[in-house]
Amino acid sequence: LSTTKIERPRDWSGLQKAFAEKGNIAGVVVEQVKGGFRVDVGVRAFMPASRSGVRDAAEMEALVGQEIECRITKLDTEHEDVVVDRRVILEERDAQKRQQAFQELREGATLRGTVRNVMDFGAFIDLGGIDGLLHVSDMCYSRVDKASDVVKPGDELEVKILKVDPATKKISVGLKQLQEDPWTIAARTFHVGDRVSGTVSRLTDFGAFIELLPGVDGLIHISELSWDKRVRKPGDLLKIGERVETVVLQMHAEERRISLG
Repeated sequence: LSTTKIERPRDWSGLQKAFAEKGNIAGVVVEQVKGGFRVDVGVRAFMPASRSGVRDAAEMEALVGQEIECRITKLDTEHEDVVVDRRVILEERDAQKRQQAFQELREGATLRGTVRNVMDFGAFIDLGGIDGLLHVSDMCYSRVDKASDVVKPGDELEVKILKVDPATKKISVGLKQLQEDPWTIAARTFHVGDRVSGTVSRLTDFGAFIELLPGVDGLIHISELSWDKRVRKPGDLLKIGERVETVVLQMHAEERRISLG
């Protein structure tokens, strides 16, 4: 039995027709030879290893004895020289699958994917034959210096489709968008006058930023650091990573701002 529903040419006229029309034909990989494979397509044909669609030695060995689809790239009837290509068919089918998968993507949809590659600026997620970019800014609500701090190749993730660009075929996905916005949590958790503790996350000339929740920083202005000490710079009193107790002076969650003292 054969699962390849393609008639195998049995004479030169059939091969010539397939070559002229760039049609697919069926063949059986007979043996592995130097530089490629010997393929029976009704006559003896050669398939270069680079056009076989396989790469490592184990895959090449497993290809022997298989019935394959291929396309004739060279046909010399006088010298009975036939060269076939399997890789071009596999690449065309992969391209069709990617195009179909791309057309089925919808912004706002949730998909499972596998981390294929990690760069400093983000990670490429395999969404089933097509890649989506998970930018480092869309991984967590908290500050992330590099993508490898959050994900690694092989990780399976559930991501949200943020943007699909038909012109460039680029897909942007997000991880943090599947979590509740921490500023929504902050709005119902913190109120003016509350005593709250946090960690010094950043120091500037005008004040210190305190992380109250992952992704939620409040600002202690330099004027709110001390009653009795003249503070030239926040670093005179605080250091990054230090745990401090503060009071909520102003709360503007919709503007993503909290003033602390």
